[in-house]
Amino acid sequence: MPFGLTNAPATFQALMNTIFQPLLRHCVLVFVDGILIYSKTLEDHLHHLQQVFTILKHHKLYLKKSKCSFAQSSLEYLGHIISAQGVATDPQKTQAIATWPTPVDAK
Repeated sequence: MPFGLTNAPATFQALMNTIFQPLLRHCVLVFVDGILIYSKTLEDHLHHLQQVFTILKHHKLYLKKSKCSFAQSSLEYLGHIISAQGVATDPQKTQAIATWPTPVDAK
């Protein structure tokens, strides 16, 4: 996506929301150039992957292999850890807050 164009990220996000509309919040989340495909079982995951690949191919969109990972039991996405147990904040993101120095009482 050429980011030099005015409103290119918003336009691309609108495109992704439009083409994946039938799958959004059912098995797919999209945030700009990140596509998260989630499933309860591996068999469902393979079916969802096929659906996403078909949609991408139909619209002549391509994936960057180095940014892809498949059939993960947990992953980091937008500062959160997503797994079968649910969504949790990434501990590395909160470490800076936990180690933040406390203010000294000014008396």
